[in-house]
Formats: sequence, structure tokens, C-alpha cells
Amino acid sequence: MYYGVSRCRSMISTAAIGGVRLYRQLHIACEAETWNEMERRLRSEFPKEACCFVITRRSKGIRRLSVLLRELMWPEPGDVTATKYSLEISANYISRALDALNDAGPFAGIALIHTHPPGVGGEACFSQRDDWYDARLAQTVINANPAATFTSIVIGAEALKVDGRVWMAQEKTLVFQSAQVLRIVGPQLRLVELAASEWKDHPDPQIMDRSTRIWGKEGRRILQNLTVGVVGLGGTGSISFLSLAVMGVGSLFGWDKDRLAKENLHRLVGVMSDDVGKLKADIFKGAAKNMATANPAEIVTFGNWATTSEGLVQLRDCDLLFSCVDKLAARVPLCANAYGHLIPTIDISSWIHPNGQIVDALFTHAQILTPGMPCSWCVGTLDSRKLTREAQGVQGDIERQAAYGLPFTETEGIAPSVLPLNMAGVSLALLEFMQVALHVTNRTPHDLRLYLPHWELDESDLGIDPECDCKDKCALGESKMIRPYESS
Repeated sequence: MYYGVSRCRSMISTAAIGGVRLYRQLHIACEAETWNEMERRLRSEFPKEACCFVITRRSKGIRRLSVLLRELMWPEPGDVTATKYSLEISANYISRALDALNDAGPFAGIALIHTHPPGVGGEACFSQRDDWYDARLAQTVINANPAATFTSIVIGAEALKVDGRVWMAQEKTLVFQSAQVLRIVGPQLRLVELAASEWKDHPDPQIMDRSTRIWGKEGRRILQNLTVGVVGLGGTGSISFLSLAVMGVGSLFGWDKDRLAKENLHRLVGVMSDDVGKLKADIFKGAAKNMATANPAEIVTFGNWATTSEGLVQLRDCDLLFSCVDKLAARVPLCANAYGHLIPTIDISSWIHPNGQIVDALFTHAQILTPGMPCSWCVGTLDSRKLTREAQGVQGDIERQAAYGLPFTETEGIAPSVLPLNMAGVSLALLEFMQVALHVTNRTPHDLRLYLPHWELDESDLGIDPECDCKDKCALGESKMIRPYESS
């Protein structure tokens, strides 16, 4: 039970109880550390109800709206009166939340999270009283900021028993849409189905039997309903894209603007000589459809770069991404997207180490970019010096470049690529994917590296750089602009 006050004359006509369908997908997402703190503290008030306000940010894709839970605003003494059956919120608490909303800038909103304790129902579902008071409080929020959303979340007595909905103004009418999934994002990605979930299991579990013996029936169900994107369909991207189709990912997106050249044939999987000249996006869409084991399987490819303004919006429809880009500059927006929009991203890359004019070492790695783990800047994959050198082109620092034992002049400045090294990097990434999405072990490695010629597989021991601001940028969504990058 809530008590709200309207701070200005109503701009909204009547509340529509019953819900609408404005977005194909509606998610609520939260950084794992933030969610765990909030859930623990609210549950500590059992057997009484408890609540808190949260400032939210928007992450809007082509077909999905994600509401990102950001700053927790805990009640102060006297702000909430709670019993086993109800709670009342003071006008002062609501006013502080509205002030914080105004300070948060565009694309912000407010969420109210409250509990239904055990012993008095404890169900994670909205009561009729919740309906009435949600509409009243949503009207107060949207009167104060017509562009804002009001998100209501109820936490039941059992762990991860949750439901949620998002209220918004639609043609001067107050409406809500029920959320389908809660994404809790950290070293592991937890996807919690809400009451409006449309998830379905694989119709023929026997197809997935051998894999299910590793990650269980729930893992099979997650794969069938997961949306994974692969950015770049080249040496590592082609292998990743087709492997994910075979593994049973239900919705698979891919981005690449290039056409297949004959020099690609020796290092890409799933292409034929007749494909030369065709868009990679078209080639791999057809190949993935033929290889997919999910049912239904949605394969979508885009003939553009995912790091353009258009592509960065398309990325927000994904639960998880594989970064398979060649250039460091393209990794900058992908890293920012992973933290800012709470979309875990596995970055795959290979590097060479020159000794004079000859390469004396190779290594490939797969790094997980997600809240709670170091970003590309923390571990030194990205730094200003490397980006400057790359921007100078092949003439920049040319004396330090070499390729696979050949003098640099004989490679014409083209970066080397070889199938075994690409496959090794993708294998590491797919193992990390199993852990992040399917939780096959109790620990998530953040950066796996294979070094040659020592033939060593190692995990980077670099943690989050205390001087890096990646943690502060988590869940900012569209409030923090990501600068696009478009390769020539």
C-alpha cells in the first residue's frame, strides 16, 4: 500500500489498468551487486513489507526497451510505515525521489521496489491495491516529468520470485506494460522469467541431450530463449556465429558490412568460392539457418557496422555480445556499451610480438566485459597510446611491426590471420559464454590467454583499475552518450 502526492496539475487523463503492448520485449536490468544489496536489505525487514525507490535509466533498442536500475534511494526514519500487510510512503520520500529524477537528466525514471513477505501470501504478483496505488504514484511521477517512466517491482517471499511492470504516458493516457524478463548482470548473467515471460523450451529435447547433460534442462531453456549478437563476421566472428547456431541459441544477430574476398577463403568457416563478392552478412545468415539447432531459430544479420549510431541501437536488443572486431577503435564503443547498457560482451583478439623484423610470440585471448570485472581499459587492451598509433595507419610505428616471420614489407601492411589461432580464441570465448550464460562452474574467469611459443593457457590477474571509471558508468543507458565508430 502506497501513499502518494501530486506535485502539479494532472497532464494524464485516466489510468489504463490491464496493460498494453508497446514493445515486443520489455526487460528490467540491474547490476548484480546493486540487486543483491537491495534484495538482501529489503528481505531483512521480513515479516514486514519493505520498499525503496531507485532512479532508472533507459536502454531502448529496435524492439526491446530495457529499464536499468541505477541509484538506490533508501528511506530515512519516518519515510515508510510498514506492517505485514501494507506500507505507506511519506510525501517527503516521494518528493526526494522526484528531485533525484530531475537531477538525473533525460532518459531517467523512477522505480519503486516493494516486498510481499512470507506468511501473508508472499506471492510475487501485484494485488488490486497495488494496481490502484501504482497508478496513483505513476501519475505523480509522470506529471512531474512526462518523458519519464515509473517502474514497479514486487519481490516475493522466495528468492528470485519477482514481477515487474513499467508505466508510461501514451498519447496523454497513463498505461503500463508488464516486463517479461529481469536481467541481473555481473560475472554471471541471471535471466529471471517474470509473469509475462514468453519463453518456451526446445520442442525436441533429444536433439540437445548431450549438451543438456552439462548445463541441465534450465541451461537448454536459457539457450533457446537467449538473444546473442556477434559483432564482425570475419576470422573469429564467423566461427563464433556458426558455433552459437549449432549450440542452440534461439535468437542470433550478426553485423558485418564487408563483402567476401578471395583472400578470406582460407580463414573463414562456412564459406565457398562461389560466395566471393557477396555480403558476409547474407552468407552467414544462410549458413547459420542451415546449422541452427534451436527451434524456433531466429537468425538476423545486418549489412552495417555495429559500432555506428544505427548499430549501437540495434545492439540493445541483445542479452550478450561477442566482439570480433579487428580494430582497437571499434572496441571503445563496445566496451562502453557492455557496462553502460548492462550487456555482457566477450572480446576476442589475437596479437603478435615482433623482435626486430621477426615475430617471436603470438597470443590470443577472450575477455569478459561485464559489471564486476575489469574493462578493456583496466587491463590495457585499450589505452590512448595504442589508439593513437592505430589511427596513424600503417606508417605509424612501422619499424615495430612484423608478421609471422616475414619482413613487414612483404605483408603489405595487412594484419595476419590464421585459422588455428582464430579457433583457439573462439574456443576460449565459447567456454566463457557457457559460464556467463549457463553457470557451469562456480567461478567466472575474466580474461583467458593462450601464449605461444610457450604453449601456456593463463588467466590474467589484473583486476579493476581503481582509477578507471568503468564502475561509475554502469547502467547509465542512454543518459551517457557512446561515441560511434564507423570503419571505412
